[in-house]
Amino acid sequence: MDKGVDFESITREKWHIPKFERIQALMETSKKECVHLTEMNELILVAVYTYMAFSKIPSFFDETKHISHRYANSLVFPCLIELIRISFHTVFLSGSGFYRSAYNNIRYFLESTVQTFYIDLKHKNSDFFCKVEILKEVEDKLEYRGVRLIRELEPEHRKDIEKQYKRLSKEIHASYRQIFITVSDFQRGSLDINVDCEEVSRIYDSMKMIYDIFFVLFLRYFPELRKPLEEDREFIKVVKDHNLKLLSKVLNI
Repeated sequence: MDKGVDFESITREKWHIPKFERIQALMETSKKECVHLTEMNELILVAVYTYMAFSKIPSFFDETKHISHRYANSLVFPCLIELIRISFHTVFLSGSGFYRSAYNNIRYFLESTVQTFYIDLKHKNSDFFCKVEILKEVEDKLEYRGVRLIRELEPEHRKDIEKQYKRLSKEIHASYRQIFITVSDFQRGSLDINVDCEEVSRIYDSMKMIYDIFFVLFLRYFPELRKPLEEDREFIKVVKDHNLKLLSKVLNI
């Protein structure tokens, strides 16, 4: 190829491939037009307030002011912190038009949550590093993934979890529909990314359902959190504002 040819410029001109500045502009447009993008951002407060509630539990710290063994050896506790990080990533992906990646992010967290709860419940007396080693050994085995593990756990809301897992899997798996979309975009000469507020709304609904499921399981695992959360007016307000039905039922609000 002639080194004097600016292949990137020619390609962008022909197919209108978006530059990074376009993604930044898309995020600004999404913030203005897609109300559920803001809702997704506010939903993260449920996780933040829950994390803060641990400091109100006397047993959270030991006599040396470190996190006590019950929490330090749990895989479920770091899962809460991971939820906060993944949620911010999901908001960014949704605002930038990377909707399939946003769904993938949510499904990853659901699968990780189920796997984490399973290991913690099956190996209650093991320390954190032992549990991590167990995860290393089993994470590539099909019997420790997805629907099989959900059925093995048999939680109270198993049907809800299984339903959401299958729906999210459908969103991220390859589909003939995407082939037609890609061909259509190619024929139009555009590979640009566009804002789709309806898709953002559906991602918000998925994220909300995963929050609802996760925190019901989380409070079941850490029942001592229930009292400080029930007394937290800001936490209760966010739960009500986002209509987290399962969590509202558990907390009697």
